[in-house]
Amino acid sequence: MKQSLPNITAIYFVPCASLIPNITEKHRAGLPVAIFPLPSAIEQYGNASCEAEQEYVDGGYSEKTVLQFTTTYDLSHYPALAFVVTDAGGQSYIIGTKEAPYPIMEITHTIDKEVHVNTVKVTFTRRKSLVPCLI
Repeated sequence: MKQSLPNITAIYFVPCASLIPNITEKHRAGLPVAIFPLPSAIEQYGNASCEAEQEYVDGGYSEKTVLQFTTTYDLSHYPALAFVVTDAGGQSYIIGTKEAPYPIMEITHTIDKEVHVNTVKVTFTRRKSLVPCLI
């Protein structure tokens, strides 16, 4: 099963250490997940994409989420970041948890017309890796 978020309108980041504990378990129990403190906005360029795919592995289900976006913001100075994405419908989703393993960031640095541009690919795998949230 594959889920793709249409038209991402905003991307935010928050240190994983600042998140509430057990986000995945709270979501699975039907509890709302709120993000405190407020996450920091990332100015994005072009179209961002976010897809989550569920697969059956070793006797259980696992979900892998991949978020890709381009920004001039340098995220390489921050360890263990979680990301919040908001789609065109106004629904927000968190990618990351307080507990390890954390989302993995791959950052490609380029220069476009004398401006440093970073292409960021975030990968996160967990039992549920794209969790609806409130910000």
